Amino acid sequence: MRIGRTIGFLVLALLGAALVWLGAGSLKAARRERSAEAAWAASFGPLGELATRFPARPTNETASALEGAARTLGIEMRPRGEQPDDEMSLRKKSGWDGVRAPLEKWVDTQAAKTEGLPEPPPAPVASFLATHAPALDAIEKALLTGPAPEWAVDVSKLHAAPVPNLQGQMQLARVLVGRAEARAAAKDARVEEPLRAAFALTGSLRGRPELVSQLVSIGMTRLEIAAARRIPVDATAWRERLKTLDPRAGMLLAWKREAWVQHEAAKRLREGQLRAGPLSGRAAVLLRSWRDRLASAAYLDAWRAAIEAAAKSAVEDAETKGLTEAFQAALVQGGARALPPEAMPNLVGSWRRANVLAVEIRKTDLILAARMPKP
Repeated sequence: MRIGRTIGFLVLALLGAALVWLGAGSLKAARRERSAEAAWAASFGPLGELATRFPARPTNETASALEGAARTLGIEMRPRGEQPDDEMSLRKKSGWDGVRAPLEKWVDTQAAKTEGLPEPPPAPVASFLATHAPALDAIEKALLTGPAPEWAVDVSKLHAAPVPNLQGQMQLARVLVGRAEARAAAKDARVEEPLRAAFALTGSLRGRPELVSQLVSIGMTRLEIAAARRIPVDATAWRERLKTLDPRAGMLLAWKREAWVQHEAAKRLREGQLRAGPLSGRAAVLLRSWRDRLASAAYLDAWRAAIEAAAKSAVEDAETKGLTEAFQAALVQGGARALPPEAMPNLVGSWRRANVLAVEIRKTDLILAARMPKP
């Protein structure tokens, strides 16, 4: 009997200790989570502000029409899951499969040059541009006269949020830039329209919150302004367009979105697991939830530290010092483990690209300024 009572008391004591441990851990996690969210709000505003800034919207008519027009070139711009079954046959019929590689190589080669007009396009590229001139004229007109194309946005879906077909966007931008370069090589007076159209197309990505959209828009913009440096354009108008570009701000916005998505996704996952599933599973989630909340708070602080360090850094095209160190230090300070290099967010790479474009924007502005008539 005494043995039974002893065992009973021992079980109750262990249960009580577990409840105290769980309660204390939950209180600590709640305080830590509130502290991280308050620090974020003090630096950037409320954590959920991103959802307000980017309300859900569908793809507009201009974008849908542009998708259809691009398909006549063999370029698929519909997001995955919406692509038609006859995509392959359309590409073959248009000749896109055969011309894509030489066109991209030629456009990229011309963009890398520092001076002089572009060289004439290879024969397959020239033939493709001539064959599809009516479709390209229609695409340019749509992009230049507006309204601007807008692809679906819904940040509330977190990792499942819709993203444009970025490969298709990049392909169409290259075609338009290539058309401008081909006209410049031929000294055609209509040299600027396709370049302006490409710039307008890229504008649909520059304002989006996804990191991948920002990275692709940076690549597209670099091609466009590289062409503007070397072909005859309205220097005054292009200098005004350059003033609208801020790749560093766009990248910081994308990082904030990554931080919010990571934090919000972890929170929703915990809440979903606590509401659903077998009792044993919910108990396990409850036992580890406070540790998960501490880790989530540490990551939020790490993102904030990296964003603040990047925002204070100088514009440069070679070094992006201190970003990963700031991220890791905040993680460790928040009680989380430091990440191995391969698991780190690609802070340095994405920030370097934003800085390189910022430098090229400055260089382009100086070149265009030199073309303007002296007062």
